[in-house]
Amino acid sequence: MTALDDAIADYTTRFGDRLRRTEHRQIELYTKKKKLTFAEETDAPVLPCLFGAATAFMLLDGHLEAENEEALEGKTGWQRYLALPRTTAIDKLLAEIHRILRILRTVMVHKSGRLEVKDGIVVARCTVNRCAVALHITPVGLNLLESAVAWFLDSRRQPYGDAYVEAMLSQHFTDIVAEIKRFADEDRILYQFRPRAFFNRHYRFDCDNPKHRIDGDRLRIEIGPLYADPVRHPIDFFVAVDEVLHIVPAEALTDGAIALTDLPRWRARTPDGQTLPAHLRTRFGRETMIAGLPMW
Repeated sequence: MTALDDAIADYTTRFGDRLRRTEHRQIELYTKKKKLTFAEETDAPVLPCLFGAATAFMLLDGHLEAENEEALEGKTGWQRYLALPRTTAIDKLLAEIHRILRILRTVMVHKSGRLEVKDGIVVARCTVNRCAVALHITPVGLNLLESAVAWFLDSRRQPYGDAYVEAMLSQHFTDIVAEIKRFADEDRILYQFRPRAFFNRHYRFDCDNPKHRIDGDRLRIEIGPLYADPVRHPIDFFVAVDEVLHIVPAEALTDGAIALTDLPRWRARTPDGQTLPAHLRTRFGRETMIAGLPMW
């Protein structure tokens, strides 16, 4: 079976990014630390590559500079972080993600940068301008940082409104902070956010034909009891109200309804208010029913 095992390993390496993998994250239910027993490692632990984090930092930093050229012109390092806009919740989330990634990028390029793995935790540290910066984070946390940046940058070509982007980024950041065991930079304290509600970033269900009606000052969506739990079924409802498309996640509903005053927050970003981008077509398939054909 050696050849087959090698083939499986090679397949995972080459095409692993296409797979829908289960995310494994540690949770500590009690304060007392208790370690499991592992076999001794025959080789040195594999160090996570910082190239992905550095690339994510470069792309995010480039986007922020393009959006705020005058504010960031001539600034580097910590001053650049301080100059980032903080008008909206999305701005604040991006600033903190940029701040964390900055440490990883600095460790990668600075001559005093050090990277090692201790008890499964990635330890990145260095000294910059007589200031010790450090980040102790799990490998899952590193992946989440890259994923958050990739999702946000891709969201610019998606129809999701700012409220949806805020909810997704907020959940990413909440999970990232949970994977950070130690953080230190010029300020030493990460900005903390209180998410509006849990938002399932792992998977979403798209519903483009929900039955809905205006009930007084609320929009009510007909959801059967099987799909009423937004944790088990995080559904995004594509609802057209007054010929304007909205993408309303199940987490934004209360007893299957949302106030009409809150509905504009979930308005889809489309050129004409209705038409979705062409690249989303494959997500909304329909089977043409032909009378007389047998059911499979």
